[in-house]
Amino acid sequence: MLKNWNRKRNLGLWMVLALCFLALIGCAGNDETSTDKGTNEEDSNQKATLAFSWSPASLDPHGSDSWEVMRSGTAETLIKLNEELEPTTWLAKSWKQENDTTWLFQLQKNVSFHNGKVMDATSVKDSLQRSIDKNPKAKDLLQIKSMEAVSDTELKIETTQPNAALIAHLADPATIIVDVATINDKDSYPAFTGAFKIKQFNQDQSLIVERYEDYWGEKALLSEVTIKFISDANTRLMALQSGDVDGATDISVDHIDVLEKNKKFEVLTATSLRTHMLMYNMESSLFKELALRKVVDMLIPREEIVNSVMKGQGSVAHSTFSPVLPFGKVENKEETESVNQLMQQEGWKKNSEGMWEKEGKTFEATLLTFPQRPELTVMAEVIQNKLLAEGMKINIRQVESIDDTLANEDWDLSMYSMLTAHTGDPQYFLEIFYQSNSESNVSKYVSLSVDKMINQLSQTTDLEKRNQLAIQIQEEINKDIPQSFIVFPNTVFAVRDGLKGFVAHPIEYYYNHSQIDVE
Repeated sequence: MLKNWNRKRNLGLWMVLALCFLALIGCAGNDETSTDKGTNEEDSNQKATLAFSWSPASLDPHGSDSWEVMRSGTAETLIKLNEELEPTTWLAKSWKQENDTTWLFQLQKNVSFHNGKVMDATSVKDSLQRSIDKNPKAKDLLQIKSMEAVSDTELKIETTQPNAALIAHLADPATIIVDVATINDKDSYPAFTGAFKIKQFNQDQSLIVERYEDYWGEKALLSEVTIKFISDANTRLMALQSGDVDGATDISVDHIDVLEKNKKFEVLTATSLRTHMLMYNMESSLFKELALRKVVDMLIPREEIVNSVMKGQGSVAHSTFSPVLPFGKVENKEETESVNQLMQQEGWKKNSEGMWEKEGKTFEATLLTFPQRPELTVMAEVIQNKLLAEGMKINIRQVESIDDTLANEDWDLSMYSMLTAHTGDPQYFLEIFYQSNSESNVSKYVSLSVDKMINQLSQTTDLEKRNQLAIQIQEEINKDIPQSFIVFPNTVFAVRDGLKGFVAHPIEYYYNHSQIDVE
């Protein structure tokens, strides 16, 4: 009996010990789970701060600030462009062309605006209609005659004429989809559909966006992103160096060497579809004359600008579109007449001080530039010195808002920069920048032959024919010189160590997105 009792006592003791051991394992397991959960929560609450060079005046997506709204990661369009500039699905999951002017779009299901309202065909129709009514560019791009919500997820669009680039143009930020009822609501921000929603907007200073938990697509890795608006390149650099921001756009080429010498930073570059140019006001008393536009164009030292100003971060431009595009392979034709011949044909003569003079007035013009792209100001100075050496005085004037100044004031010359193929198609830029009746034709260029070819382009569906026609249009524009194309620049970003996914990209309005993360 005693022996059996001892055996039972020992067995009981082992069972108690086993239970304690299991309990300890369980506690350890619970501790590990708790730690993992804490780590996951910490990861899901990661934040980042970015510096952008442009500041929106408002968050209205259908005005002049549509690009800045799109860059914030809060807004989406029906169509998105991939890295090859091909139209892909976004808020529209598919589409088909029923005839030359009619398209039927199938919308994504389970999409909600940031206020919780379901996105349906009617709300998409209302948003596009507001964009057309408010933004002349959208009207020119889309050429919409009518829209019909066929069902909750089907939208039919009829254009005024065949518009072969409609799908690509629906990727333009001017066509951002928004719950229109929220745009003018003083108590809330506009409700978009993106992976981030607006938390706080401080005009001219910052925009804070936070993860939208009910996002229909791949949720944001970061819980919050603060976007600081810093127009000055030196200030952006200092903010990056001090750790005030984790990443910055539009890094000056002069700052690349400084950043690359420090292992804390990474410089990111990409071939851009942007063109830096000098624009002429075709209504200016000076530059309404083709001969004077030819003279300035001839004197621009493009190779010098690429090598000295751009530090090799770009290539010489002689036409609207980069030659990396199939519709950008335009032959450069050299001017056969000299500067003296062209100036004398227009009645100009050199005075005793070596300056060109006509009817008692010396040649003098004003050249506008702006701080958001500092390399343009340096280019302006190079051009200024080159023209002065040839007897032409140029006064440089820097303005904060170049588009407002061009639209509302008199001017002669202006530095400018445009992403000329941001829909992956030539029609967009040619229509808004060169059609005689376009409000975006800031040079006030008028050419009936170019108008006719652009209209023909909009009705041409064959890709090879479209590319060839776009080249012919550029050749005609180059004869008239409403702009002097100078450089196809690279896009340059910089990030601090640990920021992932914030990359330079040919498409310049997909800056903030759901897959940016911080290690």
